[in-house]
Amino acid sequence: MAIEQRIEIEGVNCFTGRHAGRTYWLVPTGIGPKAAASAASAVLNRHRAALAISAGFAGALMPAAAVGDVIVATRVLSGRFDKAWSQAGAPIVCDETVLRAVQAAAIEIGMAVWNGAVVSLPTVVCRAVEKQSLSRLTGAVALDMESAAIGQVAQSQGVPFAVVRTVSDVAGEDLPLDFNAFLKPWGWMRGIGAMIMTPSSLNGLNRLRRQSRLAAARLTVLCAACAVNGFGLSPISHVGRA
Repeated sequence: MAIEQRIEIEGVNCFTGRHAGRTYWLVPTGIGPKAAASAASAVLNRHRAALAISAGFAGALMPAAAVGDVIVATRVLSGRFDKAWSQAGAPIVCDETVLRAVQAAAIEIGMAVWNGAVVSLPTVVCRAVEKQSLSRLTGAVALDMESAAIGQVAQSQGVPFAVVRTVSDVAGEDLPLDFNAFLKPWGWMRGIGAMIMTPSSLNGLNRLRRQSRLAAARLTVLCAACAVNGFGLSPISHVGRA
């Protein structure tokens, strides 16, 4: 949909557009739980919302899930993973109405869709063997870094919450670099150094770029289809509620 406004809230750039009588906000949060929590808090503390969606890429934990497949969470598990899984707090339950609406839209446009628990971590899980271990320990279908933080803010504001993501890397695939290096102080310099030291990683990065483009294109098509019926929400009853 066309961008109608660009709004800055506490340093967070937000973009708004309208479709079928509803106003939609696109809020780029940045990478990781701290950035996601900060952006979600800034926006949801200032503006009423009918729904908050954590949208973006996910790493598949199910062997059958392919690049571009749709992930719709039933619940989000927050925690840490370092060979062992340590869960933090109770699962965040996702809105069932939105889940059903997104599933129906995905099937109608011919996309494979997986639903179940999504694990949300503060670190990147880079190796296939680690993904497989995490899958066994949690029973989750996918993982990301932001959904738990966004869900916790939405829950605190009484806003229904959903996770709609597409697969950018599969369960049996190693990532080409340890992306956790980029999350640390001076991380970009260290990451570039790692690329220079391992030129073969460039092939893997190019593969991940292609996969991410496919996942982004699929997510765009899916969200456009879901916006037709307002992601399954009831008819608008409050002016200005986005």
